[in-house]
Amino acid sequence: MIGLVLAAMIGSGPLAGTIPVQARPLPSYNPATSADLGTIRRDVRKGREEGSLSRRQARELRRESREVAMLEERYAAGGLSTAEQAELKARIEVLRALTRGKRLGTIK
Repeated sequence: MIGLVLAAMIGSGPLAGTIPVQARPLPSYNPATSADLGTIRRDVRKGREEGSLSRRQARELRRESREVAMLEERYAAGGLSTAEQAELKARIEVLRALTRGKRLGTIK
């Protein structure tokens, strides 16, 4: 009897009766977003080195760039929709403008 049970278990294989795993779509990262955020981070670092950005301003700008990067990662988990891409693009443009403005002293 035990031999029949073992034979049935071995013959059925380890995956028999398991629920098939559905493949998730790969994240749709936008390389332009990463490049834009990299450029902004370099501008922040340069502004800090030149003294045109205070430590506090640089920290705030870096924090915002991390938030945009995390948001992109969350959105990309299910694939970026057009609205999500537009939101990321808008946030990057605002961050770019803030960085420029703070470096030039027009924004405090």
